[in-house]
Amino acid sequence: MSWSLFKVNIKTNKFIWIILTCVYCFYFASIILMFDPEKTEALNEVLDMFPESMIKAMGFDEFGTTLLTFISSYMYGFLIFLFPMVLSIVINHRIIASHVDKGSMAYLLSTPNSRVKIAFTQAVSGLASITLFFIVTTSFAIVVSEVMFPGLLETGKFIMLNIYALLMYYAIGGIGFFASCIANESKLSLSIGVGVPVTFLVLQMLGNAGEKFSWLKNLSLYTLFNPNKLIEGSSFSYIAMFIFTVIAVILYTGGILTFNKRDLPI
Repeated sequence: MSWSLFKVNIKTNKFIWIILTCVYCFYFASIILMFDPEKTEALNEVLDMFPESMIKAMGFDEFGTTLLTFISSYMYGFLIFLFPMVLSIVINHRIIASHVDKGSMAYLLSTPNSRVKIAFTQAVSGLASITLFFIVTTSFAIVVSEVMFPGLLETGKFIMLNIYALLMYYAIGGIGFFASCIANESKLSLSIGVGVPVTFLVLQMLGNAGEKFSWLKNLSLYTLFNPNKLIEGSSFSYIAMFIFTVIAVILYTGGILTFNKRDLPI
């Protein structure tokens, strides 16, 4: 682990991290403030005004009747696939592929640090950034919920829901990191790092839109993320967490080993 390189990563990525974290917290606050136990039925009636296929594709089947299900249906139905995804894609691209493409990797490799040490440091940087994102946003949501609706949020389940989402992004981040490790050019790294998660999202949305295309969501990694099953206490969510963890370990380890062995254009 190279702490000097880790600190450089923090400085390089702090702006986009702060922006995306603040925007996500803003959405969290807005959703929590919208909650009204006496008006959830009215909100669900509003959903009936929109095309059913569109509502299902966006993951807004219903708003829920408790604070936890209300937050879950809104923040973890569609928005969870936007801001954390952007953060994961950008940072995992920057930490390896961007250095190779710009030629700055030559300077990193000229230091006493081995390739494995550099790649491991970059992997930790990517994992740390998304972990801190979820820690900050989760803590913020809990504080706002307790201030506005004391005792209504099922905090334990809410924390588990965010651990569930975090492990999913470890897997998604692993895709971006592996792409970054095998690519000599930024366009290849971004094509894989952006293309695969976005394809999963499109397949998920199409699969949710109607019975005709329901089979498509089985091709998406996001199918394993089902907040409702976690809230219900289903074992499905815990199996999914294990699968996300295994995928992440394989991709990050594979990326480090590949980067160590491959020829670099430097």
